[in-house]
Amino acid sequence: MTTVVVANPMGMNKTEEPSLNNEANQSSDGASRSITDRLPMGPILVASRLMSCLSKQPRSITSKRTYTVSGTDNEKSSFVKPLSTRISSSRFRPSSSQSPPSTRSTSCSGSSYNKESSPPMRNSKTAPSDLNKISKTSTTSTMPTPDTVGHEFNFDSTYTQLRDLADINCTYFSRQKTDVCRRFECLLIQLKHALDISVPLIRYLTDNFHHFDYSPEIKAHGYRSLVVAHGQACVGTLDILQQVDTKRVGLLFNLMYSSRLFQDLESWTKALIAMQRILTLAVKMVDYSEKKVLYVDADHVPLDIELDYFKMVAFDSEYFFGRTCGFQFAPSMQKMLTFLLAGLATFHETYNRSIPYAAASLATAPKYILFPEQRAKKCAAIFRDSDYLFCKSFWNIVDHDYVKMGSRYIVPSVTVSKYFQIGPEEIEINSIIIPPPTACAGPDEPNERAAGNSSDNATGSGSKQSKQLVNLKLLSHEVREGMSELPLKKNDFEISSMEILPMSDHLLLHIHGGGFIATSTTTHEVYLKPWALGLEIPIVSIDYSLAPESPYPRAIEECFYAYAWVLKNANKLGWNGKTLLLAGDSAGGNLVTIVTMKSIEVGLRKPDTIICFYTPFLLGYSMSPSRLMAIMDPLLNTGFLWRCLAAYAGIKSSDDEFETVAMPNLDDTTAEKQQKLNNIASSPGQTVPQSDNNSLPEQVPNRAEYIRGDSYYSRLGDIMGLRQAYLLRKLRESTLPNNPYMSPLRASDDTLRQFPTTYLVACHQDPLLDDSITFARHLRSLSVEHHLVIVQNLTHGFLSFYNANTDCKKTADLIMNDLARRYNIGGPLFPSSSSTKKKKRNKKNALAPLTNPIFPLTRTTTATDNPFIDDNVEFARRLRDLNVSHHLNVVHEFPHGFLDFGFAAANVAEYNIEIINMMLNILKQSASTSDAIASESNHTD
Repeated sequence: MTTVVVANPMGMNKTEEPSLNNEANQSSDGASRSITDRLPMGPILVASRLMSCLSKQPRSITSKRTYTVSGTDNEKSSFVKPLSTRISSSRFRPSSSQSPPSTRSTSCSGSSYNKESSPPMRNSKTAPSDLNKISKTSTTSTMPTPDTVGHEFNFDSTYTQLRDLADINCTYFSRQKTDVCRRFECLLIQLKHALDISVPLIRYLTDNFHHFDYSPEIKAHGYRSLVVAHGQACVGTLDILQQVDTKRVGLLFNLMYSSRLFQDLESWTKALIAMQRILTLAVKMVDYSEKKVLYVDADHVPLDIELDYFKMVAFDSEYFFGRTCGFQFAPSMQKMLTFLLAGLATFHETYNRSIPYAAASLATAPKYILFPEQRAKKCAAIFRDSDYLFCKSFWNIVDHDYVKMGSRYIVPSVTVSKYFQIGPEEIEINSIIIPPPTACAGPDEPNERAAGNSSDNATGSGSKQSKQLVNLKLLSHEVREGMSELPLKKNDFEISSMEILPMSDHLLLHIHGGGFIATSTTTHEVYLKPWALGLEIPIVSIDYSLAPESPYPRAIEECFYAYAWVLKNANKLGWNGKTLLLAGDSAGGNLVTIVTMKSIEVGLRKPDTIICFYTPFLLGYSMSPSRLMAIMDPLLNTGFLWRCLAAYAGIKSSDDEFETVAMPNLDDTTAEKQQKLNNIASSPGQTVPQSDNNSLPEQVPNRAEYIRGDSYYSRLGDIMGLRQAYLLRKLRESTLPNNPYMSPLRASDDTLRQFPTTYLVACHQDPLLDDSITFARHLRSLSVEHHLVIVQNLTHGFLSFYNANTDCKKTADLIMNDLARRYNIGGPLFPSSSSTKKKKRNKKNALAPLTNPIFPLTRTTTATDNPFIDDNVEFARRLRDLNVSHHLNVVHEFPHGFLDFGFAAANVAEYNIEIINMMLNILKQSASTSDAIASESNHTD
């Protein structure tokens, strides 16, 4: 058994020289001082003092401060203290005697947090030898202690700096009499209060991390994710406070900076307050789970606490979709998620609207980019109130014909890309008969035109088809022997090829994700086609029917029937039947696991390996710390999770019972709404989900605070709305989500003990992280070979962003490249180049395989408010690679075009003078060099 962790190369393409980062922050004498510190002050100082006098502020407090974030590798931080050690009422300070003897500091001054070019990595102790060889190319470093998150980041230091800086700024603004300063003062008081409550909670969680870690090498679970997310939010808040501290003095603060900085600080403060509530609930969950398991039976949680959780879902989500959107992910993911939420808000305005109204909404769509508060409020309302049909329609945008036509210019072409249907005959393998799908689809099947290479292909997401036929898609980089028996037609070739290769020893059978309700094989070609080209093996993807038109168990029947057909007809797919890999992402990973279970139970050949990307293994109603992350997740939000599960289970919020009994009337009073909800009939026979250690279900406590009757759901309706309360009640009372064929964690030990080698790929900030951790623990207890891979800084569904984000692409290729090495798959996932320079560049940027850091943070240091900083850095790198003499100077805290403000700002004027002097020095050096060359030339003549 091998367990490993992989880090996302978030900083691979944005490396900055340490000297550039430190130059603007250090103020000591010598060469390390910034260039503005070496200028003659003269008239510039007079102008600066004049500006201070105009703003009626003392000059003595305008000196620039520097802040250092330090960390330790060997000493245990004073942050990890018992919960009984309380914070003093004034501020949180670590004991000087407990400070680490040796630290590495990273500048955190200005606008951002500095990091190394790539996260430090370390192999787990159980990693195989082939991984250890490749890891030599990665950065070696010592392992952080459990109380640190990432190298050169220490909670103790960060919280102290944030608390101290909040105190300093609060004291300053309390002495001012303007309305702006009073608003800042009130906001800072709220921030300090949230920190005073949060720090003891984080101490308690940190002290109990070890109870839930998978192993000493792999320290990952939902409690760690929550603490890391809070630390990242604190770093973002510290960034804003440093800007306030630097710019609060002077006339320009009220004219230019106060509005933007107040909005930024308000957004981060609200996010920290919301996270403080989440941490409070997480601490209670630790006690309810008795520090043993990650999943807590919701029936064993008092009603008031559960209602507090629903309040957070309903009202706190808004604070994570505005200016703080995606703060827990890599910077490249943050921008992408911001545009995604803006698209979600715009799509909601045009959803089921008339053409003129939709056109007007599209014209005003940029407001959701320009005004984060409007985007946050709109998206929170969508997640809270929208139905499953809207969710399905939004995610199926990527399956629209026009989108697929455009994707052809992005996704690489393969030789064979064939849609085809199988069925309806029975399949017999070694006297085992597998019938075609028999589960009845819903009466309202969608009429969306089929996706495929031609208009007559009855395939694609939501396509109308016979109830006993299953859609498949074959992707192959070349034609192989036997494929002509499908048969292959002219429109099945994206690239013409006359060469026919022998049958492959390997075949990858893929099941796509999409929450059981959306997307198709076509939308997942963004990574399937690159894998077909890189691995050089045939890939078959199952295009199963989607809920709610085809609820459980239709998808399972189709996938298992397709699995049996592939085994029976291996030669038609260009596969000799040796090695079968079964892979799926999200909902597809759930179906992959269940197909494996069914193959074991009926005695069919099981796959050689299964690969499950960020998979939900427990669909039953339970609470876990990572599920709390869904409150702040802009992609896999809690509201979407409920709707996907309800649609797959066949539960619809538009049932006649709900329409006639519980539909809210806008004119109803609160009492009338409660009375309507009380009339909703309850279903008997509720079962309690088992905990993740497969213990026997316990009895629900009979005390009143644990009984969820009509009055409870009435209160829930006041919080979530009657429609959502009805949906949650139906989910709670249904026994179907705890069926082993929906929740593989409920499968019997006898079945799981026969599982093949299992890859579990999870994301550290994913709400489904605890599913993979718990399933891996169970496999380990049954001595099943498995590999646990934890991906840092990427969101759920990162495979779907394969071509949109470099970090997602590199991480996916890293995982599949490691899989190819293990099974001796001949195709190079990273094609080699004949150019020596390209080989060196590829070696330099190669990813280290499957490593074990502790959640590095994701902030970088760049020039403030300059959208072109990456262009300059990249151009300087190219000049450096070509040995061209060049000078790169990164200016902090100046906006783009700062040269035009030299007449208005003293510090800009100082810098302009330094630039002129620097240019003169360069010209002098060039002139002297030219004279020397001319003299030498004349002497030679």
